[in-house]
Amino acid sequence: MTGIRDLSRRLATLDLEARKRSLLARAAARLAEAAGARAGDAIPLSSASDSTQAVVGAGGDEAAMREFGTHRVRPRPFLAPAATDLAPEIAADIAREIADEIASAIAELP
Repeated sequence: MTGIRDLSRRLATLDLEARKRSLLARAAARLAEAAGARAGDAIPLSSASDSTQAVVGAGGDEAAMREFGTHRVRPRPFLAPAATDLAPEIAADIAREIADEIASAIAELP
């Protein structure tokens, strides 16, 4: 049972919260960049994240009118399509990096 005990101790030393924060910050930046490419420079975008979520937002009336449309102008969404396009890739990247970190911890066991 020493192997299981060593594994438990090694996994307990991993700082996965910090890793998740870093990965989600990178994801938020990627989403903001992709949405910005769709929206153009006229719409200011912001991003934020913590260890559980990444959020990208656009401020101002122009962003809302463009994303959702108005009674005169049809929608030209940029946030939702960017998120839809990148979500599978971002989820896979995060899962892979967390799995790699756990695999590295296991590889360092005696």
